[in-house]
Amino acid sequence: MLRVILLALGIAALVWLVRRAFNSGSERNERTERVGREPGEGSTDELVRCAHCGVHVPRIDAHTRDGRQFCSREHARLGAGEGRS
Repeated sequence: MLRVILLALGIAALVWLVRRAFNSGSERNERTERVGREPGEGSTDELVRCAHCGVHVPRIDAHTRDGRQFCSREHARLGAGEGRS
């Protein structure tokens, strides 16, 4: 019985290690894609102002709706705030 439990734990640990290896590789690829972009194409240096709350966020992270930039999906859904353009 103890052998079966140890075997199950070993298999679970192996599956966890394999998943961890694959997940870290995909995160690394996403970072490489962002860094490798040309300047002016959603540059991370350029900030835009959220039309709802006024917070400045990098253009690459902004959500666009009706030609306006928002800091989050929720603010894009709510639209422009009062007194802001």
